[in-house]
Amino acid sequence: MAEAGPTSGLMAGKRVLILGVANDHSIAWGIAKVLHAAGAELAFTYQGEGFGRRVEPLARSLGAEIVLPADVQDPASLDALFAEVGRVWGR
Repeated sequence: MAEAGPTSGLMAGKRVLILGVANDHSIAWGIAKVLHAAGAELAFTYQGEGFGRRVEPLARSLGAEIVLPADVQDPASLDALFAEVGRVWGR
């Protein structure tokens, strides 16, 4: 079962897209945990299937509904990412 974030806190009601998580030792993962503890709703990206297999369980453990591939060097990949995040989060 996914861990639910707090309903109050500095980041309550905020949504944050996290890029750069490679594993549970990543600085981005540490940032994600702090944001989650402060009440933020998180979305995650990963680059390639190998990272996806590591990032998806981590993201789900913080209740992330959005976990998507993204290549920051590919504009089409980023366009697809932002379109899907907007669709799910309603923007």
